[in-house]
Amino acid sequence: MTNQRTNRKVKLQVWLTEEEHELLQQVATTTGQGMSSYVRSTVLKAIKADLGASVDTINNQ
Repeated sequence: MTNQRTNRKVKLQVWLTEEEHELLQQVATTTGQGMSSYVRSTVLKAIKADLGASVDTINNQ
């Protein structure tokens, strides 16, 4: 099964300070990604980590 993006859209608007913007630009450049791609992949990792933590919490009760 391949992972394909669907037509579902979630718009995310983030207000960054100048310092945060510079850091985001730096890390995106360092990783070879655009800022949007970097944010998308980082958010996905965080969601998966949170879901894993939730599943672990439920299983340990």
